[in-house]
Amino acid sequence: MWTALLMTAVLQAAPGATCRSVGLDPPRTWHFHRTGETWEVTHWRGTATKDSTRVALPSSASVQLTSEAVRVKARTSNGGIDVDLTGTAAQARLDIYVSYELEVNVDASLTPAIDDLNSDGPIGVRCEIASQP
Repeated sequence: MWTALLMTAVLQAAPGATCRSVGLDPPRTWHFHRTGETWEVTHWRGTATKDSTRVALPSSASVQLTSEAVRVKARTSNGGIDVDLTGTAAQARLDIYVSYELEVNVDASLTPAIDDLNSDGPIGVRCEIASQP
């Protein structure tokens, strides 16, 4: 049991990962990071982060970000957010679905722009894992 608690604490302490699409033009970027106790994902197209879109992942999100493996699994009970990132930093698969129509009922501060986070099915990504501070 202590091992499981320690592993959870270690995995949750990861600073974040930036995952970029492979073979898409313009390239798409998803940045997974912690803000306090909450994991968030921020997305932008091309190189301009000024038009980025951000959404908080559910508290039940399971996140593992190491040099050996990247894994983010998160799903809200209403299905408005569904994230599945699996693989290694060099070669991972991301399938992300976010629905403004479903999630605005949970978080009124959201805008329809969150739909832009959608990957429209599984896509290949390469991830950079942020090093520990």
